[in-house]
Amino acid sequence: MRFEVSYSSGTTHEVSLAGSVVVLGRDPGCDVVLNDDKCSRRHAVVEDTAEGLVVRDSGSANGVYVNERRVDRSFLQPGDTIRLGDVRLRMLAEIGETVIVALDDVPLPPTPPHESLTQPPFPAPQAPAPVGEAASSPASSSPPAWPQTDAPPRAHPSATRPLTVSVLAALWTAFGPAASSAIVVTAARLGAGSVEWTVAALLCLLLIGGGMAMALGLRALAPWARHLQIAGSYLGLLACPFTPLAVTSLLYMNRSEVRRVFEQREASGASGTAETTFALSILVMTLVGAALTAFTAFLLWPPR
Repeated sequence: MRFEVSYSSGTTHEVSLAGSVVVLGRDPGCDVVLNDDKCSRRHAVVEDTAEGLVVRDSGSANGVYVNERRVDRSFLQPGDTIRLGDVRLRMLAEIGETVIVALDDVPLPPTPPHESLTQPPFPAPQAPAPVGEAASSPASSSPPAWPQTDAPPRAHPSATRPLTVSVLAALWTAFGPAASSAIVVTAARLGAGSVEWTVAALLCLLLIGGGMAMALGLRALAPWARHLQIAGSYLGLLACPFTPLAVTSLLYMNRSEVRRVFEQREASGASGTAETTFALSILVMTLVGAALTAFTAFLLWPPR
């Protein structure tokens, strides 16, 4: 992919990148680093798909504009202009496309080693040295070193698990044992019989298994885990002590950048201050909900 990058100050330079995915943004780890405060850390992604080049917004704050029209996802043609903040990137045609270019702009393809005319040939065979005499040159026995070829293009980094998702996974891991303990204590306080204890045991196994499955799904960023988390949050609205937790979870899971993490494996927007705020809020609301539940249980069944 080839871009002509222009800044508002008038500075212009050309960038040529290998690979099928190019990340644009302010982060130093991006493929094209944009020195503009209006650009997000990972602002947009340009991908070479089977249908053609596509640019998509990675949850940026100021949006992506193609030919001055704001888009979430758009196909690109040579000559199109992408605006990110105050930076403009004009798509340039690739070598081999039917366009008019200057001869100096066309880089020559590298010559394969076996066809190179500039490399020295293999050393000619030499007559064997007489018995008892050393070889004339130790270096003559080693094969010539060909020049190293270009390194393969860097692969697009995979999505990392957001902090809030890790917190939710940890809470689901602890949910099964905590709920099972509450069931056992309740059954003992009510003097449950053998049938009730059997039902309680089955329910405990179901809760522990379901909690572990949800934790693993969230850790793996599985799309079904996000949908189940949203469904569980709607059910949590009915539990008064955990209603704030359910509302916070719904707000978080319905964010566009979080949806991209689970569906497109892009972690560009699921980071920063908002991510930390959601993670701390969910932890605090979980502790408050557990405390209110314990206090309610104490009022209903005071110790004997």
